[in-house]
Amino acid sequence: MFRRMFPDITRTLHELYLSDSRPWLVGFSGGKDSTLVAQLIFEAVLSLPVEQRNKRVDVLCTDTRVEIPAIVETIEGTLARMQRCADEHKLDLHVHLLRPPPEQSFWVNIIGRGYPPPNRFFRWCTQRMKIDPVNVFVARQLGRTGEAILHLGARRAESATRAQTLAGHELRNGLRKHPDLPRVVVSNPIEHLTTEEVWAGLLQNPPPWGGTHRELYKLYANAGGGECPIQIDTSTPSCGSSRFGCWTCTVVERDKASEGLLASGDERMEHLLAFRETLLEFQDPDNGQRDTRRMNGVEGDGPLLMKGRRELLRRLLRLQQETGLQLIADEELLLIQKHWKTARDPDDGRGVARIINDLRGIPMNDVRETARLRELEEEVTSEKKLSAATLQRLVETVENYSESHHATGLPGELMRILKDDVREPIKI
Repeated sequence: MFRRMFPDITRTLHELYLSDSRPWLVGFSGGKDSTLVAQLIFEAVLSLPVEQRNKRVDVLCTDTRVEIPAIVETIEGTLARMQRCADEHKLDLHVHLLRPPPEQSFWVNIIGRGYPPPNRFFRWCTQRMKIDPVNVFVARQLGRTGEAILHLGARRAESATRAQTLAGHELRNGLRKHPDLPRVVVSNPIEHLTTEEVWAGLLQNPPPWGGTHRELYKLYANAGGGECPIQIDTSTPSCGSSRFGCWTCTVVERDKASEGLLASGDERMEHLLAFRETLLEFQDPDNGQRDTRRMNGVEGDGPLLMKGRRELLRRLLRLQQETGLQLIADEELLLIQKHWKTARDPDDGRGVARIINDLRGIPMNDVRETARLRELEEEVTSEKKLSAATLQRLVETVENYSESHHATGLPGELMRILKDDVREPIKI
């Protein structure tokens, strides 16, 4: 049992559990370190008398929607077994697979808004896809309970950067202040363990939720990768050159985990790695896929051009057919179309449908309706001396703001669109 192998950690967890009523949050990424923390907490709570098991525990895992498929499959199975175990033992423990909302998904940001694929200088993905879903959940919980303790699997032995980060935060009874959530304190139960001790604890002690950790060990062996930890603030560095994470990651030079899984026989990774190269190609401003003006109109490396966004969507949908994986949801496609209608070079509102129909061999409909709409646009644009593209962007932008029931920022957004039309500041 864990409490014999790690008596100090178990004793500390017991004392912390019984010391107050603050609920516990457990960051779980599916890797070895977070798995060990989850198991230690399960074992500690299960070893308490039933009448003392009165603290709520929530296990939080983030799925960015572009995680490596083999990792997602392992995580989903583990979370399901955890919940069954908690239910069988009547623990007040609940697992949550958190995802970014469709509006903030990877594909909506890149193909819809035209964000360039992330790099180490513009790593927009971490905040939107990893940190924000956790913060939203935590904020919702704090609305009911006021405070919480978050358990993470960070270890000093992981890297010099991680050791410096852990050493730099204020300590109080083994707890640290959360950098962004003032009513959350962070616990790192295994911060002083070595990698060898982590694996020894896992391989010598089967998890209370059933099975063994052999599958996890095999996954590491096949991938040759490390754990991409659950992230709670932007000061945490990227996952590095050897990690489990997003198969789309263009922050690292090589995705060694994906390459390792391909070498071990996961043929899906061949197609995914090829698409990652496509993302790197579109990231490079020299390849002609990006605007020469930024979103604010200033000269510089800007968003992806509409031709690039259309081509990326075509390739992504082909990839989805080749792999049999659902890589993009219908709701994301609808949001992409909405963003295309307000882009600098907007389409007529049917661009996404045309691409889907072309790939599926389905003929287009509503030709007469589209033609009549264009006639009306030409009449209005001629009268107001605007381009048809600008009119489309103005109308769609107003509609988008109307759906959100507030107009904050609308005048500035409309002015930006008009400036794009005349290519010079408008005096009012």
